[in-house]
Amino acid sequence: MKRLVTMLAVISALLCSCGSGEGSSDSEYFSKKRAIEGSSTGSQSSKSSDEEQPVWAGFDEVFPTLDEDSRSAKNYTHNREVWDKSGIQGSLIEKGQDTPPVNELYLGNYRFGYNGCEVIACYNMLTLLGEQVDMAKLITEFENNILVAKDGSLGSEPRKINMLLDYKGISYDKPLTLDECDAALESGKSLIFSFYIGTPYFSGIHTVCITTDSEGDKYVLNRYNEIDSRSMIDSVSDLTDNEKCLIVAYAVDIGRTL
Repeated sequence: MKRLVTMLAVISALLCSCGSGEGSSDSEYFSKKRAIEGSSTGSQSSKSSDEEQPVWAGFDEVFPTLDEDSRSAKNYTHNREVWDKSGIQGSLIEKGQDTPPVNELYLGNYRFGYNGCEVIACYNMLTLLGEQVDMAKLITEFENNILVAKDGSLGSEPRKINMLLDYKGISYDKPLTLDECDAALESGKSLIFSFYIGTPYFSGIHTVCITTDSEGDKYVLNRYNEIDSRSMIDSVSDLTDNEKCLIVAYAVDIGRTL
């Protein structure tokens, strides 16, 4: 029965809209399969508390181990050139992931418009914290730490973003409800917010960074693929009003507003 359910989830996920929400391109075929990851993860037994937990490997640890002909090394060379020419270093990525120049970046075998939302959400959070983030290096780290599938077709695992935050020494809370997410924003924190864009396990997912300005207004960065600016919301319920659609959220005190 479990296998049948998983097969049905795959078929349904392939037919549903993709993980970047409203405005997503029909070409993002593989991102529609992300829902199956939640099913398979939920069916696995929990690890022993004595088992060593994985830790994030930084760029300086990862890159020297790469073969120069590997996909990850070639992606770094490509992304290095794109990022250095982008003119957005040190700035937030407010537009959608399928807008230039961000959509020219590669994660695994796919352009960012296809699977880059988790990387962008983390980039934005780190930028809000005042870090000068090297996107080309951050992508290499994601490729070698938390891709769901080795080819990048299913994007990155949002429930493992805590590995990056821990590696950076960033304190965070994990609100469990939509109301708790709103409360975190209203207290001045910013969110990495990951959610199903439709029925849980039967639709794509999207991961965004949500922050506030000095007036307390809430803004989503990279709300969907082709949006041309940040997007103001009244509540995280504007993204999803279904409590069960929340996959994971990380609330971080950035110490400032937009």
